[in-house]
Amino acid sequence: METLENVTVLNNLKEQHATVEKQINDGQGQLEQLRATYLRLSGAIEILQQIEDTNNPPPQEDEVSSAPQEDEVSPEEGDVSESKGFG
Repeated sequence: METLENVTVLNNLKEQHATVEKQINDGQGQLEQLRATYLRLSGAIEILQQIEDTNNPPPQEDEVSSAPQEDEVSPEEGDVSESKGFG
């Protein structure tokens, strides 16, 4: 079995260290680009959403259909608890 010299191992570790450092720096540049793109997309979404909201406002109260609301009970439905002998 061959024994590695400390100098050889040290040089190998330094090369690996430099390679990883470069990858980290490249990754940070990519991360900054992604953040900038994300912010541009978020801004574009916000602006287009505001335009859509302006062009298509929600219906006014008087334009809403006269259908019973969820908390309203139509006379046909009645109270289930009374008809089944509960409560």
